[in-house]
Amino acid sequence: MSPKSLSFVCVSTIILVVSESQNTLNDVLFSGNYEFIDLTHPYDNSTIYWPGTQKFVFTKKIAGYRRDGTWYAANDFASGEHGGTHIDAPYHFTKSGQSVGDLPVETLIASLIVVDVSSMVNDDENFVLYKYHLKYLLNYNCDKTCLIIFKFGWSKYFNDRNKYLGIEENTDTLKFPGLSNEIAEWITTSYKTVVGIGVDVASVDPGSSDEFRVHKTLSQKGIYNIENVNLNLNRTIPEFGCTALVMPMLISQGTGAPVRLIAICPKVVPALYNV
Repeated sequence: MSPKSLSFVCVSTIILVVSESQNTLNDVLFSGNYEFIDLTHPYDNSTIYWPGTQKFVFTKKIAGYRRDGTWYAANDFASGEHGGTHIDAPYHFTKSGQSVGDLPVETLIASLIVVDVSSMVNDDENFVLYKYHLKYLLNYNCDKTCLIIFKFGWSKYFNDRNKYLGIEENTDTLKFPGLSNEIAEWITTSYKTVVGIGVDVASVDPGSSDEFRVHKTLSQKGIYNIENVNLNLNRTIPEFGCTALVMPMLISQGTGAPVRLIAICPKVVPALYNV
């Protein structure tokens, strides 16, 4: 985090200006002042899934020219809910929680905050994020719907399954960075506008966790997770000022679903945002 980010300020940059000119949301979005950034890993045969989960696979592929010379292609695929860039609905760890199909649309369009802790992690697969790491965020004050994404710097390993998950030979253990339950409790008790938590690792809990306390704490408060966010980009996402579009596959009773995550960011980032 840069020195200017001493306050945890959550804002949305898509501002609909209602004036005599009656600017529409389309006018704002397509003014040329914003860019659309994909934070999603693609789905293919190499996509990382949680161990024991059905991996993405094309079960049937048709591609070719018909007798009349026209092209036709169609695929069938199979996939588990929890792999690649995906959403965890609260129902994943709370019986009374919302399924994917129950998530209100208004919680899937949110102000985006990116908390970059990659320099603290420093490629340590055993790193766990605690509240003391984020003392400079204690002044958080926001009245807008927010999605917070924690950047551990792990996206760069996504194409190496063993490194990304921290799989060791002849063991069932995983090792990768994650959040402490202290962070989850802090967010759920202090920040009522947070609707989702994202991470660029395979789970919001550390890889070594077998209790999944962060999942449980967040889901009990109706907060969804987005795991395996792709932050291995050729540019930096601003810490504040972007808007997230969270677009999961609408699996009505899903505990999770593949998600297309888009950040809408201003091409010129103001020096300071105010709530």
